[in-house]
Amino acid sequence: MHFHFHQLTQPNQESMLDALYCEEESWEDEFTEENYVVTHKDESFSNIKIPFLLEQDFCWDDEELSSLLCKEQSFDGVGLYNAFFENPCFADARNDAIQWMLKVVGHYSFSALTAVLAVNYFDRFFSCSQPHNCVEKPWMIQLASVACLSLAAKVEETQVPLLLDFQVEESKYLFEAKTIQRMEILVLSTLEWKMNLVNPLSFIDYIIRRLGLKNHLSWEFLRRCESLLLLVISDWQFTSYLSSVLATATMLCVISNAEPSTLMEFQEQLLHILGINKDKVEDCCKLIKEVASNVDLYSSNKRKFASLPGSPKGVMEVSFSSSDYSNESFQLIDPDSVSSSPNPPLSKRSKMGDIFTIYG
Repeated sequence: MHFHFHQLTQPNQESMLDALYCEEESWEDEFTEENYVVTHKDESFSNIKIPFLLEQDFCWDDEELSSLLCKEQSFDGVGLYNAFFENPCFADARNDAIQWMLKVVGHYSFSALTAVLAVNYFDRFFSCSQPHNCVEKPWMIQLASVACLSLAAKVEETQVPLLLDFQVEESKYLFEAKTIQRMEILVLSTLEWKMNLVNPLSFIDYIIRRLGLKNHLSWEFLRRCESLLLLVISDWQFTSYLSSVLATATMLCVISNAEPSTLMEFQEQLLHILGINKDKVEDCCKLIKEVASNVDLYSSNKRKFASLPGSPKGVMEVSFSSSDYSNESFQLIDPDSVSSSPNPPLSKRSKMGDIFTIYG
């Protein structure tokens, strides 16, 4: 069927277009002088007082909060934490895998939620596995990280690279697409196909909607929380904290820099509303500061993970058993013989700020 729009007369064109118009408020109202502040070096956020959280603001949304708090209990990270504590090699392998995933997230300009979901899938998957098997088979950890990241991207992103193209940023192994697909199925079945999991950003988003900040402040607060969370999420010690605790500690660390004079009062209200143990939050805050101590989080300089193009020179085909991963065979093939999608970065949204950039 062909449509010849060039045959329409001018009056007909105008008549058809008129039907598409509708009255709506002008966006200019959102950018008036009182709603928008031109900032330099992020001074606006640090000079704005964070509004207190009022309990009545949450009354209509208690059901959502109760659901979040209930769902986060489905995963107990203490067992995984103990596995990392008892096996430092496993902890180091996780750190390397998460750091690699974060670099790929930056390479393709994926959202912070994609990164957090990928880490969540990864941890939940390996909480059901034997750590010694994973350490003895380093390719298994790499394969799982590729599968978890690809699944997270399929859940959250609107544009997703081909499976082969996830394997950038100095991947130690390069797997064929069919191998990654098998691992995706294994991860999905292990997680019982529950992919929309509660995570720290679930609680951060919930609290931000209750803050009542104007748009630019809301974005700035969210951006800082995301940046801090992604800065520390690769450390295995955070697996012992519930998502609500990690989210609360992250927000308090951000607020302590923006408006330290109101920190204690904000903390008390936040803990009361969420019903979180104060000692656990304070311990998590200390750990965040400790892990981030080597990075000047609030400097005016921007830091981001480098995007290094290129991929390994061979594709490693790994066939494995979903039960014990005991059977593996390796076959190197020419990467030029494997089809691949174009390599330019994909983005589902305009870059209001690189999620891996730490601002002051």
